[in-house]
Amino acid sequence: MNSILINPHNHAPAVMPDDVWGDHDRWQQPRPRGATLVLPPKKTPPAETAATGRSPDGLRIGTETPRRSPEATANQLEVRQIHGRVLRLDPEISTALKVPRQITYQSLPVAEDVNRSSRGEGKDWGRTRTQSVRWIIGTGLGVSSLVVVALALLPLINDSNAERPRPGQTGLVLDKEEGKTAGIESANDLLRQQSEAEQLFRGFASASIVEDILPLVRDEAAVAPLIRSLHRPARVTKAWLPPDSTRWNVIANDGRPFAMLEGTLPDFSKFSAYCVLSANQLRLDWKATTGYGTATFEELTRGQGDPTEIRARILLAPFYTAIYPEAEFQSYQLISPDGSQAIWGYTHRGEAVDGMLGKLFQGGDILESTSEPPKITVRLAQGPAGSLPNQWVIAVMWNMDWINL
Repeated sequence: MNSILINPHNHAPAVMPDDVWGDHDRWQQPRPRGATLVLPPKKTPPAETAATGRSPDGLRIGTETPRRSPEATANQLEVRQIHGRVLRLDPEISTALKVPRQITYQSLPVAEDVNRSSRGEGKDWGRTRTQSVRWIIGTGLGVSSLVVVALALLPLINDSNAERPRPGQTGLVLDKEEGKTAGIESANDLLRQQSEAEQLFRGFASASIVEDILPLVRDEAAVAPLIRSLHRPARVTKAWLPPDSTRWNVIANDGRPFAMLEGTLPDFSKFSAYCVLSANQLRLDWKATTGYGTATFEELTRGQGDPTEIRARILLAPFYTAIYPEAEFQSYQLISPDGSQAIWGYTHRGEAVDGMLGKLFQGGDILESTSEPPKITVRLAQGPAGSLPNQWVIAVMWNMDWINL
């Protein structure tokens, strides 16, 4: 047995009583001192091994291949050889004879001649036709004659359609008013000054000190104290530019035009800059642009403050109480310029203020739900005793907008 197949962990088992050693009992007895050790007798091979000289097949461990006996060299498989010829089936010969093909030539029938006028084109299709010179000259003279006759009859037609003086009507012609003519010229000048207005508002919004604002506003001396007391930090940086979506609208109010520059600031809040021409210079109306009021809406909601000059947006909103019955008052809602707060405003039915505000809401509501509420400048007054703090009476209508012209 080869040593490479020896497993060091495979130890021989201990000698058991049922082993094949015949002298097991004798070997288990104690051996006297000096006795000679005698090996057990060699086992004799079985009868089958002695007769054939071969050991019976069993489990073999090793790398050597057992030799075959001469009797095992004979082929144990039966081999049958098949020849390489292929059996082919010959086609069956048909008994029918093929008939030779006969070709007969037939002439086409002669088509009848149809009328050429019914076809899509004629024999001269694609050729240029020459027009008669007389026909061309006659057509030109006829058209010219019609034009001359029409021009000759035009004064007669206009004279028949002219407005004739009615009995008692004078023939006076009104001249254009000098103020309206100047207003139209000012409006035309404002239409061309959008870029100047954008630069003007840019300087106003980015100004950090009052001295930078005063040269840009209208009525500098009158509004300077208000600007100094209510000045706020700059809303934009020096590098800010009005967006391309900025709108420039020119409005004529009884011959006194003004313009509005409307757009959005970097914080997405809206602005409306009111511009007018003052001494042929474009200036900002500070009160209208900032929505100035002599009292804040925070004060007005508490029933406090000076209500002399209040700028707000107005909505038709019915809210009546025992102090303000619907039979005597018309109810409105006044919204602050920034849209954050609101108060209630009432007008006495039949008074001048009620009629002026009623023109804004003909039909009972604002023109369109998507339109912004109209702007007004009013003077408020305290309501009757027992009214709520945020209920005021609209006493005077200063303007139908925030600008005072």
